[in-house]
Amino acid sequence: MSGIRRFLLLALAGAVLAFLAGLLTAPLVFSTPRFVSALGANAQPVAVPSVIGMARQDAQREIESSGLVLAAQWSEYGDLETMGLVVRQDPGPGSQVPRGSPVSIFWNVGPLFRQYHPELLPGLTATEAEEMIADWQLYTAGRSRAPHPTIPEGSVIAVCPMIPESLSVETPVRLLVSTGWQGLPLFQGMETGFADSIAGLHSIVLVYRDGAPRSGSLISGQEPSPGGSFSEGDTVWVTVSGGVAPSPADSTGEQGEGWGAW
Repeated sequence: MSGIRRFLLLALAGAVLAFLAGLLTAPLVFSTPRFVSALGANAQPVAVPSVIGMARQDAQREIESSGLVLAAQWSEYGDLETMGLVVRQDPGPGSQVPRGSPVSIFWNVGPLFRQYHPELLPGLTATEAEEMIADWQLYTAGRSRAPHPTIPEGSVIAVCPMIPESLSVETPVRLLVSTGWQGLPLFQGMETGFADSIAGLHSIVLVYRDGAPRSGSLISGQEPSPGGSFSEGDTVWVTVSGGVAPSPADSTGEQGEGWGAW
């Protein structure tokens, strides 16, 4: 019996020691782990900086240096004084937002209507005309081409639209460009003095059917027809009307009058 009693005492002592050890180690083993997310660590709100009046690149640097993200850049029309600068932002300056939040900016592309002087373009080379249009902060919609008896190849014959003084930036400008002229010159529609000078350049003899024309008269017809082959010294018979030659500004017309749809 003494052996059994000793065994029971040892077993009881072991159980007590195991219980005490569990009390000491259980908090370490079964404690709830603590998780700290990156978002939670950086979720302290930040103030949105004011970027109104800045260039877009400067505004982006200011937003990103504040721990925020440039979400979008929107353009809108405005006055010349703030052209190219940020005029609005969302959220507004001083707003408290979480770090990493998006910020959108709105920048001024300038007035809707820009200066426009189409009467200056005919006679320029197409490249010179396009550079002038770009200086007005407008844009071109390409070139159409047509032969012209007097305007050199590559130069502007007419412009569309022919709206004086100002034009919307949403309206493209189209140029009618000369391809030069091959064959017999086109005298019809020319003032007689100008026609004589063109005939002289090509060593052609103009003969007026009704005798010497009065100054400023217009040629209304010719024979042979323009564009055909000719040789130096050839004769061209012309008829004259009583009209007066139009001014260069009138001759182009709003759609390049006399040149069809282009």
